[in-house]
Amino acid sequence: MKTFSAITLITCALSSLVAAAPASSSAPSVTSARGGSSLYGITYNPKNSDGSCMSQANVSKDISNFKKNGILNIRTYAQECNQLDQILNGIASAGGGMTVVAAVWVDSKHIHKGCRIISTIHVSYISPPPHLTSGSASDYQTEVSTLTSTLGSNKNAKAYVSGIIVGNEVLYNKVLSASDLAGKIKDVKSKAKGIAVGTAETPSTFDPAIISSSDFLVANIHPFFGEVAASSAASNLQQQFNSLKGKMNGKKLIVGETGWPTAGNSNGAAVPSVKNLQTFVQQIQCVDKTMEYYFFDSYDSPWKTPGNLNVEQHWGIWQANGASKGINLKASC
Repeated sequence: MKTFSAITLITCALSSLVAAAPASSSAPSVTSARGGSSLYGITYNPKNSDGSCMSQANVSKDISNFKKNGILNIRTYAQECNQLDQILNGIASAGGGMTVVAAVWVDSKHIHKGCRIISTIHVSYISPPPHLTSGSASDYQTEVSTLTSTLGSNKNAKAYVSGIIVGNEVLYNKVLSASDLAGKIKDVKSKAKGIAVGTAETPSTFDPAIISSSDFLVANIHPFFGEVAASSAASNLQQQFNSLKGKMNGKKLIVGETGWPTAGNSNGAAVPSVKNLQTFVQQIQCVDKTMEYYFFDSYDSPWKTPGNLNVEQHWGIWQANGASKGINLKASC
Protein backbone atom coordinates (compact mmCIF):
# COMPACT_ATOMS: atom_id res chain seq x y z
CA MET A 1 0.00 0.00 0.00
CA LYS A 2 1.24 3.48 -0.87
CA THR A 3 0.34 6.31 1.47
CA PHE A 4 0.86 10.05 1.31
CA SER A 5 -0.19 12.96 3.45
CA ALA A 6 -3.74 13.83 2.55
CA ILE A 7 -3.52 17.14 4.36
CA THR A 8 -0.89 18.26 1.88
CA LEU A 9 -2.88 16.90 -1.05
CA ILE A 10 -6.10 18.54 0.02
CA THR A 11 -4.39 21.87 0.67
CA CYS A 12 -2.82 21.86 -2.78
CA ALA A 13 -6.05 20.89 -4.41
CA LEU A 14 -8.17 23.49 -2.67
CA SER A 15 -5.82 26.30 -3.54
CA SER A 16 -6.51 25.65 -7.23
CA LEU A 17 -10.29 25.83 -6.90
CA VAL A 18 -10.62 29.58 -6.62
CA ALA A 19 -10.52 30.01 -10.42
CA ALA A 20 -13.72 28.06 -10.93
CA ALA A 21 -16.76 29.96 -12.11
CA PRO A 22 -19.46 30.80 -9.57
CA ALA A 23 -22.67 28.84 -9.51
CA SER A 24 -25.39 29.88 -11.93
CA SER A 25 -28.77 30.62 -10.38
CA SER A 26 -30.46 29.12 -13.47
CA ALA A 27 -28.76 25.72 -13.19
CA PRO A 28 -30.86 22.69 -12.22
CA SER A 29 -30.62 21.64 -8.59
CA VAL A 30 -29.98 18.13 -7.33
CA THR A 31 -32.97 16.99 -5.32
CA SER A 32 -33.51 14.57 -2.45
CA ALA A 33 -36.26 12.76 -0.60
CA ARG A 34 -36.83 14.04 2.92
CA GLY A 35 -38.38 12.39 5.91
CA GLY A 36 -36.15 9.32 6.14
CA SER A 37 -35.67 7.85 9.58
CA SER A 38 -32.10 6.56 9.36
CA LEU A 39 -29.18 7.02 6.94
CA TYR A 40 -29.61 9.86 4.44
CA GLY A 41 -28.70 7.69 1.46
CA ILE A 42 -26.98 4.52 0.32
CA THR A 43 -24.92 3.30 -2.63
CA TYR A 44 -26.39 0.48 -4.65
CA ASN A 45 -25.05 -1.82 -7.36
CA PRO A 46 -27.79 -4.30 -8.30
CA LYS A 47 -25.78 -7.47 -8.79
CA ASN A 48 -26.17 -10.99 -7.51
CA SER A 49 -23.48 -12.65 -5.40
CA ASP A 50 -21.81 -14.00 -8.55
CA GLY A 51 -21.74 -10.60 -10.23
CA SER A 52 -24.61 -11.28 -12.61
CA CYS A 53 -27.42 -8.78 -13.14
CA MET A 54 -30.37 -8.88 -10.77
CA SER A 55 -33.94 -9.47 -11.85
CA GLN A 56 -36.55 -6.73 -11.55
CA ALA A 57 -38.15 -8.67 -8.70
CA ASN A 58 -34.93 -8.69 -6.67
CA VAL A 59 -34.18 -5.02 -7.35
CA SER A 60 -37.70 -4.12 -6.22
CA LYS A 61 -37.17 -6.19 -3.08
CA ASP A 62 -33.98 -4.28 -2.29
CA ILE A 63 -35.65 -0.90 -2.84
CA SER A 64 -38.48 -1.93 -0.54
CA ASN A 65 -35.90 -2.96 2.07
CA PHE A 66 -34.22 0.46 1.93
CA LYS A 67 -37.52 2.28 2.36
CA LYS A 68 -38.64 0.00 5.16
CA ASN A 69 -35.41 0.88 6.98
CA GLY A 70 -35.86 4.63 6.52
CA ILE A 71 -33.34 5.09 3.66
CA LEU A 72 -34.91 7.17 0.89
CA ASN A 73 -32.00 8.22 -1.36
CA ILE A 74 -29.96 5.90 -3.60
CA ARG A 75 -26.71 6.47 -5.49
CA THR A 76 -25.70 4.36 -8.50
CA TYR A 77 -22.50 4.14 -10.57
CA ALA A 78 -23.45 3.01 -14.07
CA GLN A 79 -26.19 2.02 -16.50
CA GLU A 80 -25.22 -1.66 -16.76
CA CYS A 81 -27.88 -4.27 -16.10
CA ASN A 82 -30.54 -1.72 -17.10
CA GLN A 83 -30.38 -0.73 -13.48
CA LEU A 84 -31.85 2.77 -13.63
CA ASP A 85 -35.04 1.48 -15.23
CA GLN A 86 -35.31 -1.29 -12.65
CA ILE A 87 -34.64 1.04 -9.72
CA LEU A 88 -37.25 3.51 -10.92
CA ASN A 89 -39.76 0.69 -11.23
CA GLY A 90 -38.78 -0.50 -7.76
CA ILE A 91 -39.30 2.93 -6.23
CA ALA A 92 -42.75 3.14 -7.84
CA SER A 93 -43.61 -0.33 -6.52
CA ALA A 94 -42.54 0.78 -3.03
CA GLY A 95 -44.95 3.70 -3.17
CA GLY A 96 -42.55 6.46 -4.23
CA GLY A 97 -41.13 9.04 -1.86
CA MET A 98 -37.55 8.11 -2.81
CA THR A 99 -34.85 9.37 -5.19
CA VAL A 100 -32.05 7.84 -7.23
CA VAL A 101 -28.91 9.56 -8.48
CA ALA A 102 -28.37 8.13 -11.95
CA ALA A 103 -24.86 7.63 -13.31
CA VAL A 104 -22.74 7.42 -16.41
CA TRP A 105 -19.66 5.25 -16.03
CA VAL A 106 -16.71 6.73 -17.90
CA ASP A 107 -14.35 4.35 -19.72
CA SER A 108 -13.79 1.54 -17.24
CA LYS A 109 -11.57 -0.19 -19.83
CA HIS A 110 -8.76 2.24 -19.07
CA ILE A 111 -8.94 2.15 -15.28
CA HIS A 112 -6.10 0.17 -13.77
CA LYS A 113 -6.94 -2.14 -10.90
CA GLY A 114 -6.27 0.43 -8.27
CA CYS A 115 -8.51 2.93 -6.68
CA ARG A 116 -7.86 5.44 -4.01
CA ILE A 117 -9.91 6.46 -1.12
CA ILE A 118 -8.89 9.55 0.80
CA SER A 119 -8.98 10.71 4.37
CA THR A 120 -7.36 13.49 6.32
CA ILE A 121 -4.49 11.21 7.27
CA HIS A 122 -3.46 9.17 4.25
CA VAL A 123 -4.30 8.38 0.71
CA SER A 124 -4.42 4.62 0.18
CA TYR A 125 -4.45 2.55 -2.96
CA ILE A 126 -6.66 -0.49 -2.97
CA SER A 127 -7.76 -2.99 -5.58
CA PRO A 128 -10.16 -3.24 -7.34
CA PRO A 129 -12.40 -0.13 -7.68
CA PRO A 130 -15.07 -0.25 -4.97
CA HIS A 131 -18.08 -0.56 -7.23
CA LEU A 132 -17.18 -1.91 -10.67
CA THR A 133 -14.43 -4.23 -11.80
CA SER A 134 -12.43 -3.29 -14.90
CA GLY A 135 -14.37 -3.84 -18.09
CA SER A 136 -17.69 -4.51 -16.38
CA ALA A 137 -19.46 -1.36 -17.58
CA SER A 138 -20.46 -0.36 -21.07
CA ASP A 139 -18.47 2.28 -22.93
CA TYR A 140 -19.42 5.92 -22.55
CA GLN A 141 -21.67 6.19 -25.58
CA THR A 142 -23.62 3.08 -24.62
CA GLU A 143 -23.96 4.43 -21.07
CA VAL A 144 -25.34 7.75 -22.30
CA SER A 145 -27.65 6.06 -24.80
CA THR A 146 -29.07 3.79 -22.10
CA LEU A 147 -29.49 6.72 -19.72
CA THR A 148 -31.33 8.92 -22.20
CA SER A 149 -33.50 6.04 -23.34
CA THR A 150 -34.57 5.33 -19.76
CA LEU A 151 -35.17 8.99 -18.98
CA GLY A 152 -37.42 9.19 -22.03
CA SER A 153 -39.28 5.92 -21.63
CA ASN A 154 -39.74 5.40 -17.89
CA LYS A 155 -42.71 7.43 -16.66
CA ASN A 156 -41.20 7.57 -13.16
CA ALA A 157 -37.94 9.24 -14.18
CA LYS A 158 -39.09 12.83 -13.75
CA ALA A 159 -40.34 12.19 -10.24
CA TYR A 160 -37.51 10.06 -8.87
CA VAL A 161 -34.21 10.91 -10.65
CA SER A 162 -32.53 13.47 -8.41
CA GLY A 163 -29.40 14.07 -10.48
CA ILE A 164 -26.77 12.43 -12.68
CA ILE A 165 -23.14 11.71 -11.80
CA VAL A 166 -20.80 11.47 -14.80
CA GLY A 167 -17.77 9.35 -13.91
CA ASN A 168 -16.35 8.35 -10.56
CA GLU A 169 -12.83 9.49 -9.64
CA VAL A 170 -11.99 9.91 -13.31
CA LEU A 171 -9.36 12.58 -12.70
CA TYR A 172 -7.75 10.71 -9.83
CA ASN A 173 -7.43 7.59 -11.93
CA LYS A 174 -6.12 9.66 -14.87
CA VAL A 175 -8.77 8.26 -17.21
CA LEU A 176 -9.38 11.67 -18.78
CA SER A 177 -8.08 15.21 -18.50
CA ALA A 178 -10.18 17.73 -16.60
CA SER A 179 -11.21 19.43 -19.85
CA ASP A 180 -12.26 16.12 -21.41
CA LEU A 181 -14.32 15.18 -18.34
CA ALA A 182 -15.89 18.63 -18.35
CA GLY A 183 -16.83 18.02 -21.97
CA LYS A 184 -18.61 14.81 -21.05
CA ILE A 185 -20.45 16.53 -18.20
CA LYS A 186 -21.65 19.19 -20.65
CA ASP A 187 -22.61 16.49 -23.15
CA VAL A 188 -24.81 14.71 -20.62
CA LYS A 189 -26.32 18.02 -19.53
CA SER A 190 -27.32 18.72 -23.13
CA LYS A 191 -29.10 15.35 -23.36
CA ALA A 192 -30.73 15.38 -19.93
CA LYS A 193 -32.08 18.91 -19.76
CA GLY A 194 -33.64 19.94 -16.50
CA ILE A 195 -31.69 17.38 -14.43
CA ALA A 196 -28.68 18.43 -12.36
CA VAL A 197 -25.42 16.88 -13.59
CA GLY A 198 -22.12 16.61 -11.75
CA THR A 199 -19.19 14.28 -11.11
CA ALA A 200 -17.57 12.44 -8.20
CA GLU A 201 -13.94 12.93 -7.23
CA THR A 202 -11.60 12.69 -4.27
CA PRO A 203 -11.10 15.81 -2.14
CA SER A 204 -7.66 16.24 -3.70
CA THR A 205 -8.67 16.03 -7.37
CA PHE A 206 -11.42 18.60 -7.88
CA ASP A 207 -10.41 20.85 -10.76
CA PRO A 208 -11.80 24.28 -11.74
CA ALA A 209 -12.91 22.88 -15.10
CA ILE A 210 -15.18 20.26 -13.58
CA ILE A 211 -16.48 22.62 -10.91
CA SER A 212 -17.45 25.11 -13.60
CA SER A 213 -19.16 22.49 -15.78
CA SER A 214 -21.05 20.74 -12.96
CA ASP A 215 -24.34 21.67 -11.33
CA PHE A 216 -23.25 19.89 -8.13
CA LEU A 217 -20.14 18.07 -6.88
CA VAL A 218 -19.68 14.74 -5.14
CA ALA A 219 -16.75 13.85 -2.86
CA ASN A 220 -15.84 10.27 -1.89
CA ILE A 221 -14.43 10.32 1.66
CA HIS A 222 -13.45 7.19 3.63
CA PRO A 223 -11.93 7.68 7.11
CA PHE A 224 -11.22 3.93 7.29
CA PHE A 225 -8.43 4.24 4.73
CA GLY A 226 -6.88 7.06 6.72
CA GLU A 227 -6.32 4.80 9.75
CA VAL A 228 -9.00 6.72 11.64
CA ALA A 229 -10.67 4.87 14.51
CA ALA A 230 -14.38 4.22 14.11
CA SER A 231 -15.12 6.36 17.17
CA SER A 232 -13.66 9.38 15.33
CA ALA A 233 -14.78 8.55 11.80
CA ALA A 234 -17.91 10.71 11.70
CA SER A 235 -16.17 13.82 13.03
CA ASN A 236 -13.27 13.15 10.63
CA LEU A 237 -15.73 12.99 7.74
CA GLN A 238 -17.43 16.20 8.85
CA GLN A 239 -14.12 18.05 9.05
CA GLN A 240 -13.14 17.02 5.54
CA PHE A 241 -16.55 17.86 4.15
CA ASN A 242 -16.60 21.32 5.74
CA SER A 243 -13.09 22.13 4.55
CA LEU A 244 -14.06 21.29 0.99
CA LYS A 245 -17.59 22.61 0.56
CA GLY A 246 -16.58 26.25 0.86
CA LYS A 247 -14.33 25.83 -2.18
CA MET A 248 -17.13 24.76 -4.56
CA ASN A 249 -18.00 28.35 -5.50
CA GLY A 250 -21.53 28.15 -4.24
CA LYS A 251 -22.33 24.78 -5.77
CA LYS A 252 -23.79 22.00 -3.69
CA LEU A 253 -21.41 19.36 -2.36
CA ILE A 254 -22.52 15.85 -1.42
CA VAL A 255 -20.57 12.98 0.13
CA GLY A 256 -20.80 10.27 -2.51
CA GLU A 257 -19.17 7.44 -0.55
CA THR A 258 -18.34 6.82 3.07
CA GLY A 259 -18.62 3.61 5.03
CA TRP A 260 -16.96 0.94 7.15
CA PRO A 261 -16.05 -2.70 6.37
CA THR A 262 -17.05 -5.53 8.68
CA ALA A 263 -14.25 -7.97 7.80
CA GLY A 264 -10.69 -7.89 6.50
CA ASN A 265 -7.41 -6.51 7.81
CA SER A 266 -7.01 -3.60 10.19
CA ASN A 267 -5.59 -0.35 8.87
CA GLY A 268 -3.85 1.22 11.83
CA ALA A 269 -6.55 2.34 14.27
CA ALA A 270 -9.25 1.52 11.70
CA VAL A 271 -10.51 -1.98 12.48
CA PRO A 272 -13.10 -3.79 10.33
CA SER A 273 -15.96 -5.15 12.44
CA VAL A 274 -19.72 -5.14 12.73
CA LYS A 275 -19.37 -3.21 15.98
CA ASN A 276 -17.39 -0.44 14.28
CA LEU A 277 -19.82 -0.29 11.36
CA GLN A 278 -22.57 0.17 13.94
CA THR A 279 -20.60 2.99 15.57
CA PHE A 280 -20.15 4.84 12.28
CA VAL A 281 -23.80 4.31 11.25
CA GLN A 282 -24.94 5.85 14.53
CA GLN A 283 -22.50 8.74 14.67
CA ILE A 284 -22.83 9.86 11.05
CA GLN A 285 -26.51 10.55 11.66
CA CYS A 286 -25.73 12.77 14.64
CA VAL A 287 -22.59 14.68 13.74
CA ASP A 288 -24.18 16.98 11.12
CA LYS A 289 -27.82 16.62 10.16
CA THR A 290 -27.40 19.01 7.21
CA MET A 291 -24.73 16.90 5.48
CA GLU A 292 -26.04 14.78 2.61
CA TYR A 293 -24.15 11.53 2.12
CA TYR A 294 -24.46 8.11 0.49
CA PHE A 295 -23.35 5.33 2.80
CA PHE A 296 -21.12 2.73 1.12
CA ASP A 297 -22.45 0.08 0.69
CA SER A 298 -25.88 -1.53 0.73
CA TYR A 299 -24.85 -5.21 0.42
CA ASP A 300 -21.63 -7.21 0.66
CA SER A 301 -20.06 -7.94 -2.74
CA PRO A 302 -18.47 -11.41 -2.93
CA TRP A 303 -18.10 -10.95 -6.70
CA LYS A 304 -15.31 -8.42 -6.09
CA THR A 305 -11.70 -9.38 -5.45
CA PRO A 306 -10.66 -9.05 -1.77
CA GLY A 307 -8.37 -6.07 -2.39
CA ASN A 308 -5.31 -4.81 -0.60
CA LEU A 309 -6.68 -5.08 2.94
CA ASN A 310 -9.09 -7.93 2.16
CA VAL A 311 -12.01 -5.60 2.87
CA GLU A 312 -13.51 -5.01 -0.57
CA GLN A 313 -16.21 -7.67 -0.28
CA HIS A 314 -17.41 -6.59 3.16
CA TRP A 315 -18.75 -3.01 3.10
CA GLY A 316 -22.44 -3.87 3.12
CA ILE A 317 -24.99 -2.84 5.71
CA TRP A 318 -26.48 -6.23 4.86
CA GLN A 319 -24.93 -9.51 3.80
CA ALA A 320 -24.88 -10.34 0.10
CA ASN A 321 -27.96 -12.54 0.41
CA GLY A 322 -29.87 -9.77 2.18
CA ALA A 323 -29.49 -11.27 5.65
CA SER A 324 -29.01 -8.86 8.52
CA LYS A 325 -25.65 -8.05 10.07
CA GLY A 326 -27.51 -6.87 13.15
CA ILE A 327 -26.99 -3.19 12.37
CA ASN A 328 -29.44 -0.84 14.10
CA LEU A 329 -30.09 1.93 11.58
CA LYS A 330 -32.01 4.15 13.99
CA ALA A 331 -29.76 6.73 15.61
CA SER A 332 -30.05 7.97 19.19
CA CYS A 333 -28.53 11.43 19.05
